[in-house]
Formats: sequence, C-alpha cells, structure tokens
Amino acid sequence: MPVERRFRITGLTLAAQVWGATGERPVLASHGWLDNAGTFDLLAPKLLGCEIVGLDLAGHGLSDSRSADSAYNIWQDVGDLCDVADELGWQRCTLLGHSRGAAISMLFAATFPERVDRLVLLEGGLPITAEAEDAPEGLAQALREARALRGKAGRVFATRAMAIAERASGFSKVTPAAAEVLARRSLREVPGGFQWHADQRLKATSELRFSAEHTRAFVRRITAPVLLLFATESPFAGRPLYREAAELFADIEMAELPGGHHFHLEGAEAAIAERIRRFLALPT
Repeated sequence: MPVERRFRITGLTLAAQVWGATGERPVLASHGWLDNAGTFDLLAPKLLGCEIVGLDLAGHGLSDSRSADSAYNIWQDVGDLCDVADELGWQRCTLLGHSRGAAISMLFAATFPERVDRLVLLEGGLPITAEAEDAPEGLAQALREARALRGKAGRVFATRAMAIAERASGFSKVTPAAAEVLARRSLREVPGGFQWHADQRLKATSELRFSAEHTRAFVRRITAPVLLLFATESPFAGRPLYREAAELFADIEMAELPGGHHFHLEGAEAAIAERIRRFLALPT
C-alpha cells in the first residue's frame, strides 16, 4: 500500500502517494487532467526497485487549489515539480507522466535537463498547441471562462453510483473500475450527495498555448532517454507533432499497447510495467 505524504511548497500544499522505499530509484509521477495520483495505483506496485512519488497536482485530488488570482497553466506545474524534487532532495530523478502529466514532465525535462535521467510518457508528452495568431482571442476566451468558473463547485450527484457512472462516461471515458480507483482521492460526500473534487477553473481554456515551434524547441532540449507509450485507441498518436516524435527526440523508444487513453488503469498495466522495467533496467 502507498504511504501518504504532503509537500508544503510556495503558496499551497500538495498531497502525494509514495510507493517503494527511500534510496530506491527516484521517480516523480504526474497524472492527467482532472485525475489524481490514484491513476498509478495499479502500475506503481509493479515497478519494484523504485521510490515513486505520485502527486495530486494543484487543484486535483487531495491537494490545495491555486489562489484566486492564479491560473492553471502547465508551466506552473513544472515549478511545483521542481519544488517537490527539491524538498525530496532529488537533484536528479526519473519522470513518469500520463496525458497532461506527461506534457508537464516533458517540459520539466526540457527546462531542467540536468535533473532528469529518464523520461517515461504515457499517452502524452506534447502539449496541445495553437497558432501564434490565435493567441489574443485564446487569452480572451481563457479569461472569460476562468471568470465564469471562479467560485463554482462541481455537480452534486444523489448517489455514489451515479457519480461513478458519470466519470466513466464523461470527458475522457474510463471503465467503471478505473473510475472507482480515481474516486478514492477525488470523490467526496457533500450535503445532498457526492461530488467530484477538482478546481473548476481547470476546465477553462489555457491562457496561452505553445506554438508547434515552441514545443519543438522544448523537445530538442531534452537530453534524457525517452519512453513514449501509446494506446491502440489513443486520441493523440495521430496528431502531427506526435508523428514527428521519432525525429524530434534525440533518444526515444516508442511502442503501442492495447487499450484506450487510460490503458494503465484498464488492463494494460502489466505490459506497460514490463516496458518501463526494461527501459529503466529494473529487476524483474
């Protein structure tokens, strides 16, 4: 069973689950949009020889939300990961990320290449991009949406089963079993029923999206070997920048495994763990 831990960084407290023991290979893990550290509950125990710190990123799970005057741009999470690594005393570590967490991990590895020895990306790694000329209207839309979401709470479901069913069929479909795993850290009982906890401002459009050329510049700065795993039913694998991945990354291994976007929670975790163990030269 993982151990709970809290990290008090500038302005907020982040919750985390920790698998493994101090002194084993340090791995900092980041989950996807509106998920939580529970996303690694099935995968992390299979990565023996690692001390895996799986964070609830700001605004998710059991972690604090950002302040009312802040936003949820992915580069802010890069700073949070840096603060957590510093508190752990990890000058160099492996990064593991799923979806949005994979994009955050990639940006960290590019921003601080000297601090990352290996980079494991599950169903992601390249942020959603936009054309430079779209930036002004994109910022206007983001600010309008953030204002509309400020102070709002999520929908309240009359029963726990209804809340689980909604997550299973929601924005990024998962199996009911996977929704149950995510519910452990994000579903809360409130007056009138049950509510998925996440800062609603996370649903606003990003204030600024990198252009494709910005993203390429970050990727080219990465020095760590990269393992990029896609699901057969991936919503990302066919996008233009991902088709460039083999040429963009200096040292990359890519593979496709059965499943959907949350394949690491829906039956492919053993196959994923085998690929990661081989990539990290972990004991079997």
